[in-house]
Amino acid sequence: MFYDEGYFVPESKVFIHGPSVVNPPQEKPPLGEFLLAQGIKAAGDNSFGWRIAGGICGALTVVAVFVWAYLLLQDLHLASLAAGLALFNHFLFVMSRIGMMDAYLMVFLIWSLAAFTASLVLQVSVGARRLLFCASGVLVGLAGACKWNAVDTLAVLVLVTFALYALDWLPSKRWNMLSRYVENVREIGLPFLIVGMIAVPVAAYSLTFWPLCRAVHRPFTVAELVTMHKSIWHFHTVNQWNPAITLAWYRWPLNLSPQRALSYLVGNPVVTFGGLAALGFCVFRLCKEIHLPEIMVSLLFAANYLQWVVTPEKGLFYYYYYPSVMMLGMAIAVALHRLPARVFGVRVSLLVLLAAVVIFVRCYPQMAHLEAPWDCALGCWS
Repeated sequence: MFYDEGYFVPESKVFIHGPSVVNPPQEKPPLGEFLLAQGIKAAGDNSFGWRIAGGICGALTVVAVFVWAYLLLQDLHLASLAAGLALFNHFLFVMSRIGMMDAYLMVFLIWSLAAFTASLVLQVSVGARRLLFCASGVLVGLAGACKWNAVDTLAVLVLVTFALYALDWLPSKRWNMLSRYVENVREIGLPFLIVGMIAVPVAAYSLTFWPLCRAVHRPFTVAELVTMHKSIWHFHTVNQWNPAITLAWYRWPLNLSPQRALSYLVGNPVVTFGGLAALGFCVFRLCKEIHLPEIMVSLLFAANYLQWVVTPEKGLFYYYYYPSVMMLGMAIAVALHRLPARVFGVRVSLLVLLAAVVIFVRCYPQMAHLEAPWDCALGCWS
């Protein structure tokens, strides 16, 4: 077992063997460990079984990025770039190959963003639009049932939803580029907006505790849920962490030191540094003209990154940067939108993707734990 698999793998077995063999989950909400347990049931209590569910979720996350980017940008090449940058993003590769909760968090988060965007941009019936909108609420609720920090993405969705709804009362030429989204939000209707972004996520999140309560023979009641949440909160606010493996949140964006204990995790600089530059360009463009893609990537990065400034958790780990890095990859695709597609006859998106692939291939032997002599086939990391 690597890193925190020593916590999550044994705890997930409560869904297989019950509480008589292992302790119930105490660190996180239960959905991620429930899915991990399904991998163990399907593939065995071994290294493959611990990780197969996360691997599937990582693959589905790449698909979700493509769908989300295509809906947001209506550009097949840029959607392919966004999916490619996700595929060759070191964070997605490492975190999808280990029995931890982040792969489960991200698959629900990105599909939630895809459903939310579809409800705003597609020309569909009112019923279908409302269904997509509520589906995004269900998915973000399920993301929160894997890790609590999904609440930051939910906050962005709530902000964008009700800001678009309010723009109908604030006529201005500055909002012209958002007019069709405003119309579609109005079409969904205020009752469905409240249900889809508040009631549905809470219900979806809460229902994921039912299998856990059943497995540990506890009543599925409000009082029991409160007790479980107190336990999770207590763990994250008072537990002491090893300072040797933590990294301050303000060091994450420019970090170049691989986290050796976690498959040499370090961000692909094409995504991390290129994404930061692209994000700055998106903010600059927003100052001149308001567009939904720039709004979404800017707010999603800010929410997922700046949450760590105010978190009461005592120890911060570099892999917590994963959701933010996924938004940086999308920011690159958004920044290239409405810019010339080719330079000297070569597609810019292809050049960016090739650069990411080269660096990924260089880092692959260590991240994949290849055996000698392949581990240093492209050079060893110190």
